Amino acid sequence: MKKLIACVTIIITHSLFSQQNYEKGYFINKNRNKVECLIKNENWKNTPSNFKYKLSHDSKVKLNNLNNVIEFSIPNSFKFEKHLTKIDKSSDLDYRLSKVRVPEYEETEVFLKVLVEAETKLYSYSTTNLTKFFFSKGTEKIVPLVYKRYTPVTTDIKVNELYKFQLRKLLPCPELNSKKVNYTKKSLIEYFINYNKCGIKSTNVKEEETLDYSINEIKSFIEFKIKAGVNLFTNTIKDDTKLNPTIVGEFNKIGLKFGAELEYFLPFNNHNWSVLINPNYQSLREKVTLANDKEPLIGDFVYELDYQSIQTTFVFRKYFSLNRTSKIFIDLGVNFNFPFSSSYTILSNKTKALQEFTNIPSSGLFTAGVGYKFKDFYLEARYIPEQDLLGTFTNVEVNNSSIALMLAYTILNSK
Repeated sequence: MKKLIACVTIIITHSLFSQQNYEKGYFINKNRNKVECLIKNENWKNTPSNFKYKLSHDSKVKLNNLNNVIEFSIPNSFKFEKHLTKIDKSSDLDYRLSKVRVPEYEETEVFLKVLVEAETKLYSYSTTNLTKFFFSKGTEKIVPLVYKRYTPVTTDIKVNELYKFQLRKLLPCPELNSKKVNYTKKSLIEYFINYNKCGIKSTNVKEEETLDYSINEIKSFIEFKIKAGVNLFTNTIKDDTKLNPTIVGEFNKIGLKFGAELEYFLPFNNHNWSVLINPNYQSLREKVTLANDKEPLIGDFVYELDYQSIQTTFVFRKYFSLNRTSKIFIDLGVNFNFPFSSSYTILSNKTKALQEFTNIPSSGLFTAGVGYKFKDFYLEARYIPEQDLLGTFTNVEVNNSSIALMLAYTILNSK
């Protein structure tokens, strides 16, 4: 089994470096020459400083960055433009808020993501802990929209919402109310689209020339799946009781497993990251007889295990695209077992039960898995390392590890 896991790991590692997701696009270099190419669409959560591209499907992958490019795009998907602009680097984390109200600007050269393409453009810039918005009118200079949370002398959090005044004074439209605009992508996009419509008569800009890139952005969604499969159990029984010291027995067993899975796909990197919860029912029943030559009056020992549990797994999953319909994936998470109607009994073949354990505790362990997705079907192998099912009993151990082989089918998709 270890060899199988090693082979799967090698395959996934190879796929990590070989997977392709290149789409037709272009970039404009620093000499203002437009280069048609294939760009790797990574649906960046944070604003990139570089991107991968190929000049043809068979050519080598190349890397381009801010030093060489002033614009790159996959039409109708995204567009980034290089600008020298002021960015407020003040933290937006509650425990690291600035004490001053005004933005703490740093002038830097960055790619800005175009959210609304029109006579008046809306841009965004994102890092792990902040998102800032900007706009420009025609060929005028980029203007930061000011929003800042801060804590002055007191511990109360206050907000500088100067962007509402900027919208009202710099982008006036009688039909729009800037006071109702939130400092969010959705709210600002709506305002800028309507503002560009408001300016049609005075600027002769046609309505169809306004492009909202967010329409084609990756959005989160949920899948609900039913699952069924088998558990391949490896069990070791160790009995250190006074009745039968240091007897060890081993057995392998196949048990049934079925359940459901709710998976939430995160809205970036082409839905290649997800989190999921997977409740299952599993069962294991086995009887093992071990010879006892030392105590003929007692006879051989019989170990009976009747184990049923609701197994609930919380998982982070990473997908690797093979083509438009197929992906492989790896996942890592935490697995919890909640036993019910379970027992472990030690008997002899000449007398009645010697010991019986019915209060089998719950348990939790890390788990890892690999799998393959084809359209709505999923095939997965998940490994759960060894654990003592009896847990609280120090003199008897039932050490159990398992590999689950599961087939799943998507019955609901919120896309």
